[in-house]
Amino acid sequence: MTKPQTKRFLIAFDMDGTLLNDKKTISWRTRRYLHHLDRQGHIVVLASGRPVRALRRYYDLLNLRSPIVCYNGACIINPHDPHFPGKSYQFPKEVVKSIYETVGPEHIDNVMCETNKDIWLIHEDEDLTAFFWHEKMNIFYGDLRETLTENPMTMIIKSKERGGPGDKRLLEAVAKHPGFSLRFWNRSVFSEIYYDNVSKGHALAHIAAYYGIPHEHIIAFGDAENDLEMLDMAGIGVAMKNATDITKTHANVITKKDNNHNGIVPTLKKLLKTK
Repeated sequence: MTKPQTKRFLIAFDMDGTLLNDKKTISWRTRRYLHHLDRQGHIVVLASGRPVRALRRYYDLLNLRSPIVCYNGACIINPHDPHFPGKSYQFPKEVVKSIYETVGPEHIDNVMCETNKDIWLIHEDEDLTAFFWHEKMNIFYGDLRETLTENPMTMIIKSKERGGPGDKRLLEAVAKHPGFSLRFWNRSVFSEIYYDNVSKGHALAHIAAYYGIPHEHIIAFGDAENDLEMLDMAGIGVAMKNATDITKTHANVITKKDNNHNGIVPTLKKLLKTK
């Protein structure tokens, strides 16, 4: 295990709306600065609701050697450290089917579940494909009650409308299963099921313990509700200028610029007292 270093920081970034601009790219200035921090020995972590395959190209672009947090903390790996104690949480397929059955297909447009090699969808969906990238994956379409044969690591729900009776049914269906909660994706029609004790915050605590990083040397950047636990856990929680209002209330610092204008770099330079 790596020995603790007094000046070493664990710096975690959400992806969409934070590290990525609206074109889903990382600016050259940000890439150069994060690469510099990584080579200085800081632990630069990508922490996202995305799967591993949708993060790996950004991870490789930044030339990182650190852990990756996927599925909002349900999967933690380090491709470069065979000794890193990775974690992976799965949903019992019976719970997934029960929630879908309780809510009813009349309120649900689509559901996506997946493992690292298989994806289950009710039908093809360009919105989900754009976010989760389906290349090199086995895809199974149809009613999840019949097609889902393994315990997945995620359950993303696309409702037919937001704010309708389906939302109440979703909340009630999830509440029947202790240890699980429902998170709506801002005002979109998407939501996700997650374990109460699994989050980006829990993932950062796990990584910090492995590397011996003290709490005050943990910095986390985020913009949305799935970042709240991470911002709360960090010694310094940073919300992007473009973050949701509730996210900003959980932050110690708010960037002066948004994700489209290199908001991360000047804020991080000030926090780390670097040029």
